[in-house]
Amino acid sequence: MTRARQDTGSRDQLLDTAERLMAEKGYAATPVSAICKAAGVPVTSLYWHFGSKDGLLASVMERGADRWFAALPRWEDFDGSEERHAEALQTQGADAVAANPDFLRLFYTLAIEGQHDAAAAETVQRVRGHALAYFRSAIEHVMTPLCDAHTAHRAAEDLARFAVAFSDGCFFALQLEPETTDLRQMYGDLLTAIRALAPAAINRAAESR
Repeated sequence: MTRARQDTGSRDQLLDTAERLMAEKGYAATPVSAICKAAGVPVTSLYWHFGSKDGLLASVMERGADRWFAALPRWEDFDGSEERHAEALQTQGADAVAANPDFLRLFYTLAIEGQHDAAAAETVQRVRGHALAYFRSAIEHVMTPLCDAHTAHRAAEDLARFAVAFSDGCFFALQLEPETTDLRQMYGDLLTAIRALAPAAINRAAESR
């Protein structure tokens, strides 16, 4: 095995192990030594690849966010009808939640720990910002035929916060009631709710101009 492949392998091992352990125990309660021992690599390897524990955390969350958002359909890449895109969001959104339990569990743990840890707080805000931007873009495409572009953007910002909060609830429902939680149905309900809330969001956005 070449040195480059060894380096890539140890980096991936550290990312996988850190995501799993931090999701189980929390960021603050997971020491560098425990991560390296479980990954089967020397401590120096962690500092070589990531510079610090904070750097490792940032890389774990960036990789997790990239995987998460790559699994979601993007409106600009979709050639079908609005209804078919909605179906794709319902299916792929639900599947993305189910497929990324460690990343999401770590994200919510960091959201709580972030009150006392600046690095965790910064990471949470960055990932949260990506989620809001994703939903805002998708909702704005739905809003655009209903009003002017500025109003559509403001209304989409409003409903994106609702969509992200709803998505949070989907994850916790899956953790608390895995046998009875139907994520695809829940994401279908999210789409129904957004359509129902759209007129009120448009009115609020128009009145605030």
